[in-house]
Amino acid sequence: MPSIKSLTPALSSIVLFLFGSIAACSVSAQTVPEDQWRTLNRAVIDQHIMPRYQNLAEKSALLEQQTERFCHTPDRANLNSARASFKAALKSWQGVQHIQFGPVTLLMRNYSLQYWPDKKNTGGRQLKAALKLENPVFDEEFFRSASVSLKGFPALERLLFGKTVSVRENKLACSLATAIARNIHTMSRSIREEWKEEARQIELAGKPHDGAAYQVYETPSEAATELMKSLVEPVEAIRDNKILRPLSKTIEKSRWSKSESWRSGQSIENIRQNLAALHELYSGTSPVSVKALLEAAGDKSNAQAIEEQFRLIRNEIDTASPVTGPTLTEAGYRTLSHIARQLKILDKRLALAMQTLNIRLGFNSRDGD
Repeated sequence: MPSIKSLTPALSSIVLFLFGSIAACSVSAQTVPEDQWRTLNRAVIDQHIMPRYQNLAEKSALLEQQTERFCHTPDRANLNSARASFKAALKSWQGVQHIQFGPVTLLMRNYSLQYWPDKKNTGGRQLKAALKLENPVFDEEFFRSASVSLKGFPALERLLFGKTVSVRENKLACSLATAIARNIHTMSRSIREEWKEEARQIELAGKPHDGAAYQVYETPSEAATELMKSLVEPVEAIRDNKILRPLSKTIEKSRWSKSESWRSGQSIENIRQNLAALHELYSGTSPVSVKALLEAAGDKSNAQAIEEQFRLIRNEIDTASPVTGPTLTEAGYRTLSHIARQLKILDKRLALAMQTLNIRLGFNSRDGD
């Protein structure tokens, strides 16, 4: 290999730059010890993931009970109870929606729980077709072959809150609503139970083994990368899909009916739950948090800026009025547009944090949504 001196000045600069970059990466790679990643993994699983899946399992069990009770006695009081339990279960799902790895991805449960955005109205067409079936049995066999758009919260929301089908008068629609609620509970309960094995695999990362046992993660930092994806990737998805898509370019072109859970009036609440969950994942665990690791890595400024950005966005969301119809007020449009801009800032700061922590997120699983 020729010496640096024998190269042209331009090429010498490139080589020196590459050597400098490699050296910088080597230093940053040692910033967070593997034992610290292991401690963070434990904290996130025990304090963040497991409690949230437990909450989803509990709230979805109540949803199943209340929906079944309503269909047995379809009066206004029971309908209101079923709707309230739907909102509570949806809220619990939104609080763990950012976890897009592990058991929730098995059999596409993440899409089955909530197929959204549904840009081609697949759910509407599938629901209409299901209600035209002759003597259908909405059991496990039905859901094994059914479209993902028919298995979760969006389909149930159409039945409980939509104006096209009256579950109070249509026994078949009520039977399907009960079956979907049961399916949501079944999936939620299974995810919670299967996370025990996922947690075990994450704990095994980097530990000696006999070579025969399969290990999902080679190192604690590899396992932590999935958690960091769960922190960073949703920010862009929330901004693009949950806010900018229904807002469109102008208020005249905005269509709030493109927002998530608009029929039940939960669009803003969903975003609130999403951001609260991400904020907790960032700085709400102990004895180690992502924020603490970032500070220990020498980037206290960005660590604090991210914390403040989460709080700023939360305050903005709290000032946003719930949208109860398909259209937005000018004030609502301005507030949501500003939140979208603040989410862009948060996204960039989190990306910088991942560089500091030497976390390479790689392919964005949400690309193409």
